[in-house]
Amino acid sequence: MRDVILEARGLTKRFRSREEGKRSFTAVDKASLSLCAGETLGLLGESGSGKSTLGQMLVGLIRPDEGTILYRGQPLPFPFKGVPRQKIQILFQHPEVSFNPQLTLRQSLSEPFRLRGKPVSDEALAECISRFGLYPEHLERRPGALSGGELQRAALARILVMEPEVILLDEPTSMLDVITQAQIVDFLRRYREEHGTSYLFITHSTSLAEQVCHRIIHIRAGVLAEEEVPERKGGEANEKDRHPVLSEFQ
Repeated sequence: MRDVILEARGLTKRFRSREEGKRSFTAVDKASLSLCAGETLGLLGESGSGKSTLGQMLVGLIRPDEGTILYRGQPLPFPFKGVPRQKIQILFQHPEVSFNPQLTLRQSLSEPFRLRGKPVSDEALAECISRFGLYPEHLERRPGALSGGELQRAALARILVMEPEVILLDEPTSMLDVITQAQIVDFLRRYREEHGTSYLFITHSTSLAEQVCHRIIHIRAGVLAEEEVPERKGGEANEKDRHPVLSEFQ
């Protein structure tokens, strides 16, 4: 059995209701799951199902009302600090939230280098973004001067400087064009194979989840429902079942 990197036990989160006469509603109810080393675990649900709330609890952005989060078997207090804060990262659906709009890409990318104690140089920054199809001239631009695809690729480059063991992918391709979607999905697959990184892949797309995930957990109204293992032939999905994002990239 592979090592469990991240685990949730009985996570519950309630929010105050905006409806008159109702005090609160439960966004996530007693959710338990485990993420293994080198695994892509899908969290599949419709809008409002609680999947993003659960994901944000698992990466330390939201405090659970009940339950425990464990990293390598050790309970994590909120907020995350030290090694867990470095090793557990998130790639948002809207990449602009990852950047200060007043800073250039050079300034934003330099921050994780400093946090990791790595030397920051023109060569290091250029190498960091080059594998995502970005060039040195992009470093002088602010987020508003980058396309959505360029900004998402820059956000991923920034995350990987931290050398994470776990990345929460919260609908990471839904706002991108088809080609950029395929490029990011393919890069993430190759990076996982090379580095043993674990992904929690949040999506509303059944076909995409079946293509990229080792296991899929369905979530409905904040409750984790059935779990499934997508069928593979020779480790890959059948060509007729391939998600259109990936088909376009082939």
